[in-house]
This record gives sequence, C-alpha cells and structure tokens, in this order.
Amino acid sequence: MRLKPVRTVVALLLSGLFVSCIENDIPYPYIEGYIEDIQVEDMEGDAEIDRTNRVVNITVGEDVFLDSLPITRLIVNKDATIYPDSAACIRVNGFPTFSFSSLDELPGNANTAVDFTNPAHFLLRTYQDYQWTINVTQNIVREIVVDNQAGVDPQFDFQNHIVVVYVTDEADYGNIQFSKLDLEGTKTTLEPDFRTVTDFTRPRTFKAYRNGKYVCDWTVDVQKSSTAAAITSYNAWATKVELSGSVRSGLTPTLQYRVQGTDAWTEVPASQITMQGNTAFSATVTGLEDGTNYEMKATAGGSDSESLLFQTETIITIPNMDFETWTQSGKNWYPNPVADNLDDPQAYWATGNEGVTMVGESTTTPIEGSEAYQGKTAKMVTKTGVMLVGAAAGNLFIGKYKTNMGSPKDSPQFGRPYNGARPTKLSGYYKYTSTPITYQGDGKTPGNLTTDQCQIYMYLWDASGKQIAYGEFTGSETISQYAKFEFDIEYSDRITKPAEIAIVATSSKYGGEFEGSKVVGQVGEGSTLWIDELELSYD
Repeated sequence: MRLKPVRTVVALLLSGLFVSCIENDIPYPYIEGYIEDIQVEDMEGDAEIDRTNRVVNITVGEDVFLDSLPITRLIVNKDATIYPDSAACIRVNGFPTFSFSSLDELPGNANTAVDFTNPAHFLLRTYQDYQWTINVTQNIVREIVVDNQAGVDPQFDFQNHIVVVYVTDEADYGNIQFSKLDLEGTKTTLEPDFRTVTDFTRPRTFKAYRNGKYVCDWTVDVQKSSTAAAITSYNAWATKVELSGSVRSGLTPTLQYRVQGTDAWTEVPASQITMQGNTAFSATVTGLEDGTNYEMKATAGGSDSESLLFQTETIITIPNMDFETWTQSGKNWYPNPVADNLDDPQAYWATGNEGVTMVGESTTTPIEGSEAYQGKTAKMVTKTGVMLVGAAAGNLFIGKYKTNMGSPKDSPQFGRPYNGARPTKLSGYYKYTSTPITYQGDGKTPGNLTTDQCQIYMYLWDASGKQIAYGEFTGSETISQYAKFEFDIEYSDRITKPAEIAIVATSSKYGGEFEGSKVVGQVGEGSTLWIDELELSYD
C-alpha cells in the first residue's frame, strides 16, 4: 500500500541501546526533495500537491496561454535544488534553481515561463534526485446558442477541434443564426465573425484568437435532431443523483424516475430543476435509496427522452467505528479483533503503539467505566522527553503500521481499501485535555502555539492514489465533558469513485511532523484525546 500524503501522527520511540546496534553504512543522508507550494499566472484555487507520487495538478483560467505560462511562486524544501524541464522552459537558463515567493524576488533577466501544453517535469536534487510532474489544465467555458437549437448538447472533439451542433428539423441549413459561439472561451474572437456566417449546408471553419494571438482552427458542423430533451450526464451518490441535460430552446423540461423494474413514475418537483440559459438544465434528485437501480427520463414538448439507467452508491459499514473491539499483546493494544495492525485482513485500524512500547507503555488504549463515553472509548496521550524522537503523540488511524527505525515518519501507511458510498460528513464524540506546550520541536512548526491541539481528519483517494476528498476537526480547548464533533468532507473531485479511505485521530496535531528522525512540531506533555462512536453521513 502506498504511503499517503497526510500528516504523520506516529512518533517512533527507539532506545539508545537498540540504535547503537545498527551499522550506518549509508554515505549520504536521506533527504526528500518536495514542492511545498506553487502558483502560476491566472491560477484557479490551490495547486493539488501529491508528495507520494510527486505530482502537482493546477487549474488555470481561459485567458492565459499554456505554451508560455509563468510560474509566479515556487517553494521547495530548503535542502533541494531546482532543475527545471529543459524541454518545457521558455528559457531554461533564466529559470531560478532556488525557491522564490514572488517574481519580485528574481533578477530582471529571470524567466519562469513554461510550456504546459504537455506535463512538465522538474527535478529536485538533495543527496538524491526526485522528479516531479506538473500538470496544468485550462478551465475554458464553451457555450453555443443557435436559433432552433435541439435538445441535444453540442458534441466536442477536442483533439481534432470539431464541434457538432444540433438544430431542430424545422431549421434551414442555409440560414443558421448563431447568437453565441464560444469555442475557446468567452473572451476569444473568431475569424470570420460567426455572426456573419449563416450557410451551414457544409461544415465551416473558424480561426480562434485569444488576446490577439492565434490559438487554433475550429470546424463547426450543424446537424438536425428531433430530440426535444435529453439527460446528458449524471453523478449518483448514496441517496441522491446530480443531473445535467439539454432541452430545445423555448421548452421547459420535466423529470420522472422510478426503481428499475417497477411501474409507477415519480415526478421531480420543478423547484429541483434549474434552467441554465435557454437550452440547458441541471437538477439534484434527493430521497433515493442506496445501492438501488433507478430509471429516469426527461420530457419536453410532449416527447420523452431515452431512459437513463443508474445505480446509487452502496453504504458499507467500516469496522469498529464504536471502538468496542480491542486486543492486547504484551504492552501493545490493538483496535482490532487480532493483535495486528499490518497484514491481517481483520486489522483495519492501527496505532503507533508498537514503536512506543520499546521504552514505555502504549499511548493509545481502550478505557471503560466513568471515563468512557459509551462502552469502550479510545484514549490517546502525548508524551515528551522521548529518547531519539523527542516526543510521541497518541494516535489512531485506518491503515497499517510497521516500525521503520531509519525513517520514523514512514512507519504508518494511511488508508485501507474502500469501495463504498462517498460520505459527506464525519461525526463522533470526544473530550480533550489541552496542556501547555512543553516541547518546542524546531520552534516554527507551527511556532505560535501556547497550548496543544488535537486533530481528527479524513481522506479519500481514487484508484490512482489521487486525493479526492478531505475534512478535518481541530480542537484547541480543554473539553472536560464529552461533546459531539462534526465536519464536512469536501470533494476536490466530485465524479471519481473512492478506492481508499483513512480516518486519523491524534492527541497532538503537530506530533507527527518530522525532520529526519526528530519530531519538530510543538506538543504538550500529557495532552489527552478521547473519541468514541464515529459515524459517517451520506447524501
């Protein structure tokens, strides 16, 4: 399983005697080279930085030119030197080899423009080489409005720059009137002017210009269609489906659905259907059952569309979300029915206890009675003054754990396989004792804490290892009585299905920040987090 790009919450404890038995024959230290932050001109949102796969995904607006896009900010870790992509950089010897926060920091002869029409590859060199791939996607709004437009979306062939536009049977190929033809965005111009071209008895070709610069040729092919309304895309969740569709200009669509194989149709309330312009609509249909096959159709002008068949996602149960199941082996506690948090199929959850118990007691344990919320409750405690690593935060997470003496931050592997419905919230019950900061780490991670913080967070990844969702809760105050926490799970990719999930809890938010084998985050001795009865919610 891949090591996930999430904050490491496990501090590995090693005794001095044990370390003295290890022969160090590595000539150079192991220091990762990674991108901390990057910005480009006209960037939309934040860059998605995947340290595990060394990939950066960036989205930009429609005004820029991908073939000469300036990087306006590039921060790498202090030990790394930047070697830019010689094939992609507009002037490779003008690209800085060091981090820069803005273009104002660079000399006048610097040039950070890069051709991002294809992925660009940057090498970060420490004592080893780390190649990073930067992908830039341009968000271009394409909209077409034509008289007598049929209820079928235009079909774009982006590779060959061909678009097929559908009109009704009553339209005259010799007199086609476009009122909007945005083929390369809302601010591009076409030659010839599309408003002067009306004869589409054959496909017509237009040259697209952005800010006066030629972009490409587009071929427009007009075809007739009798379809009055159509559902063009859908995104089914556990109890809802999000739809997009097209409708003939001047008509209003209705939507109906039923469980596949039944007779009765249910009409979607008009309030759930939103018109987008004259020929497009969207809708969110709620109140569905998870893991169920449905049939849906759109109706306009007295005719029905082809039926859309879809299945809602199935809600599955994640084991031991109530933390009632624990197994003890020696000084180690495991939140599983087996004394394992690595290879056994029943070992869904893990802790860093195996690293801690080399020189002490488990920092994550079950508790019962008056101290617990209900039945058994997970308790996590932070320790400082720990040999070698400096501090150890109590922790509990979905994933695997295997002690890595050479690189403690790599001991945990976050995430387990997950093919269930996409959750939208995580809730549970907690209490927390926040103690004063007694361990300063490097003094700058984060550098401004006076009392400790706990954290509970969650990730989802797709089958390629790309993060698609994240949510978190941070507690900074002492809560002496159990209280409910809840946070939304935000999706950066609302289409792709999840393949892995991780839920992580720790008594010290920064207790898993490492430089080499040393914890560098600020933590407080004795900070304690109790959690119980976790629950995922679904839309």
